[in-house]
Amino acid sequence: MESKSKIRPTQPVTRQAGTSVDRFFAVSLLLMLATGFVTLASTGKLDALSVTLVFIAIGIRLWGYATGRNLQLSSQTVTRLALVYIPFLILDFLVLSAGTTSLESVLSATVHLVLFATVTKVFSAINRRDYAYLAALSLLMVLATAVLTINTTFMVFLTIYLFFAISTLISYEIKRSLETSRRGTANRVLAGPTQRSQTEKALGKTAAGLGLGIVAAATIFFFVIPRYRSGYLTGLGTDTENITGFSGTVKLGELSRIMRSNAVVFRVIPEEDPSRYIGVKWRGLALDSFDGKHWYNDNTRQAPVQPVAYNRFIIPREAGATNRPEKTLRYRVFLSPISSDIVFAAASARQIIGRLHMLMLDETGSLHDTRFVFSPIQYEVVSQVGLPSPSALYGASANYSRKIRILYLRLPPKLDPRIRELAKKVTSKADNDYQRAFEIRNYLRDHYGYTLDAQNLDSANPLDSFLFATRKGYCEYFASAMAIMLRTIGVPARLVNGFQTGTYNRFGKDFVVRARDAHSWVEVYFPRYGWIPFDPTPPNPNPVIASEFDNYMDALSLFWNEWVINYDFSHQVRLATQVEVKSHSVQENVSRRFDRVKSGLAATAAKLESALVAHKFFFLIAMLGMMAGFLLGGKDWSLQELKFLWACKIARSDRPATLQEATLSYHRFLSVLRRKGFRKLPAETPEEFVKKIKPPLLAGKAREFTQLYNAARYGGEQPSLPLLTGMLKQISGTAPKTATRSKPESGDRFPSIHGKNLARDELAVTGKVQNHPGNVFRPPGRS
Repeated sequence: MESKSKIRPTQPVTRQAGTSVDRFFAVSLLLMLATGFVTLASTGKLDALSVTLVFIAIGIRLWGYATGRNLQLSSQTVTRLALVYIPFLILDFLVLSAGTTSLESVLSATVHLVLFATVTKVFSAINRRDYAYLAALSLLMVLATAVLTINTTFMVFLTIYLFFAISTLISYEIKRSLETSRRGTANRVLAGPTQRSQTEKALGKTAAGLGLGIVAAATIFFFVIPRYRSGYLTGLGTDTENITGFSGTVKLGELSRIMRSNAVVFRVIPEEDPSRYIGVKWRGLALDSFDGKHWYNDNTRQAPVQPVAYNRFIIPREAGATNRPEKTLRYRVFLSPISSDIVFAAASARQIIGRLHMLMLDETGSLHDTRFVFSPIQYEVVSQVGLPSPSALYGASANYSRKIRILYLRLPPKLDPRIRELAKKVTSKADNDYQRAFEIRNYLRDHYGYTLDAQNLDSANPLDSFLFATRKGYCEYFASAMAIMLRTIGVPARLVNGFQTGTYNRFGKDFVVRARDAHSWVEVYFPRYGWIPFDPTPPNPNPVIASEFDNYMDALSLFWNEWVINYDFSHQVRLATQVEVKSHSVQENVSRRFDRVKSGLAATAAKLESALVAHKFFFLIAMLGMMAGFLLGGKDWSLQELKFLWACKIARSDRPATLQEATLSYHRFLSVLRRKGFRKLPAETPEEFVKKIKPPLLAGKAREFTQLYNAARYGGEQPSLPLLTGMLKQISGTAPKTATRSKPESGDRFPSIHGKNLARDELAVTGKVQNHPGNVFRPPGRS
C-alpha cells in the first residue's frame, strides 16, 4: 500500500524549488515586503544608509529567485548573525544613532534592529509563521506611511502593494491546499517549465483582476460611506513646511530662505472669473515696529473671533473700510501643513468658513488659527478687495490719531540721516501723503535692482547698505526702505508679509501659491479709508514659469487634497449635488438630441412621402416589375444567395471560394441536374449521387465538380470561385442523352437556400460538417 503523509500546520513547510506555486508565492511575498518598505522610505523618515542596505538585500534575494540560486540561510547562520548584532546594537545606540535626546536614540536604534530582523527573515523564512511575520511587517510599514505622509505618491504605492498582497494570499492558499492534500501528484503536475509559466500567468491575471475590482469597489465605498473628521491623529507625522517671515519677530533677510523653494504652501480655488484675481496678494502678517534689523509687533494681543454659526466666522471691519468701493471675491483655500498659525486671505477678509480651532485677530488685522496640531486645512473666504481711486486718496486727510502716530511713525534708534534726506528729496514736489507714497514707490522701482543674491549687504546695517551701497535686493528690503522713508516724513506705514497671487493652473482651475511666491509690501494709512497697500518691489527679471507637467501634477495634488485628504460629509453633499446636476444635464441633452432626431426623421418621411406622391406611377411600375421577377423566377431568394450571385459577378480569376460559397454553388449544381432529370435523394452522398449520372459528357463534368466540392467541404481546400461558376455554366449547357429519374421518397423536396429541410450533408452554410458513409474526399483525377 502506498504510504500517505499528511503535513501538519505546525510543521515546517517542505520547500519544492520546482513547484510554480511555491516560487510565485515566495516572489510575491518578497515584492509585497519591498513595496511596503519603499512606501515607508518615501516619507524621508529613514536614514539613507539603512534604506540602501535593505534595498540591496531585497535585490539580492530577488536575483536569487530569478536565477534559481538557493540563497537560504540556515538557522545556525541566523543565530550567529544575531549574536554579532548585539554589540553592534549597543554601538548604534551610543554612537551611530545618537540624537538630541535618549528617546530619539532608542527609537533610531530600534528601527535599525527591526530592519536587521527583517533582512535576516527574508533569507531564512521556511515556515508559515515566518511568512506571516513578513506579511504583517509589510502591512505595518504601509500603515506607518499612511500616518507619516499625505502625499499623492502614497496612493500609487498602495495600489502596487495591494496587487502583490492579493497575489501573495492567492498563491499561499493554493500552496497550503497542495501541501495538505493527500494526492501527491498535484505538485508534480505543476513542476514543468511550461506548466510553471502558465500557472504564474494565471495567478498574475487573477491577482490583477481582483486588485482592480477591489480598488473600484473601495473607491465607490470611499465616496458613498458617510465621512466625519474626528481629528484623531490629524497631522501626526506630516511634513510641515518651515515658513519663515510669519512669526512675531522677523529678521530682515529671512524671507529669502523660502523664496528659493518650489514647495506648495497653499492653493486658492476661485468661484468667479480668475481674471478678477490678477494682482491680488494673500495677506499674512503685518508688522509695526523696526529696530534696524528686525521687524516685530510691539503689541501682540489677539482677540478671538466668535463664530456666528458652526465653523462660520464674521471678521470685524477695520476703520475706514466702509468708504471703499465694493469688490467681492469668493474663494477656497487649501493650506498645506506649515510652521505658522497664520490664516492667509486677500485683504480685507469679511467671512471665513472652515474647521478652525479658534480664529484670532491681532492689532494689525492679521488672522491666526491657534490650532494645536499644524495640519492641512481647508477654508472658504469672502474678501472685500475694493480700493479707493487715486483721486480720492489725493484729497485724503493727514489728521492721524495719537495711537497711529505713536505706533506707525516710530523709527529705529540709530537711523542713518541719509534716509530722511533721500525721502525728502524724492517727495519734494508732492503736496499730499498719497503723492508722497506714490513718488517713493516709483523711485525704488526705477532706481534699484531685484536680486535674491543679496550677499554683499552689510548685516549690521542692512537697510543703509541696500539704499546707499549695493542698491540691489528683494522684496523685504524694498518694502522696509519704503516704510521707513515714509515714516521719516510723517506718513504712517507698516510692513506686510504674505504671498503674491501665484500661478494659475488651467487643469486644476486653481492658483498654486508656492514658497517662491512669498512677498513683502507696504501698507500706508489714510484716516478716511484705512490701510492701503503699496508695492515698491520691481518685477523679477527671471521669473519661474511652471511647465505643463507641473500643472498636471498640481491638478492631481489638488484632487488628492480635496477629495481624499479633506473628504468629509460636506464634500459628500457637494458631490451628490454635482452628480444630480450633471445627471439632469445629461437627461436634458439626450432629450434634446432625441427631439432633433425625431424632427429630422419626420422631415425625411415628409419628403419621401412627397416624392412618392409626385412619382407614384414610376414607383408602382418598379414594384410590379420586382414582384413579377420573383414570381417568374420561382426561386426562394435569400440574402446569402444574393450575396453569392454578386460575388460570382465580380470575382477575380484567382479569387478562392469560401466554404459557404462552395456549398451554395453545389446547391445550384443540384438544381441544374434536377432540371435535367437527376434528383439527389436525402440519404445519398455526393459520390453516390454522381455515380447515377450515366451520360458520359455530363457525368465527367459532374464528377469533376463534385470532387472540387468535396475538396472544399471535407478537405479544407479553397477552389477558385470563377472555376466553380464556369463549370456550372458548362454543366447547365450540356444536354443529357438519357435521363434516369430517381423516385423521391414521400415528402422529399429539394432544400431551399434558406436552410429549410436541407439534407444532412448540405449543412455547410451553417458551418457544421456531418460525416456520412461515402463522404470520402478523393482528389481530382482519382477514382
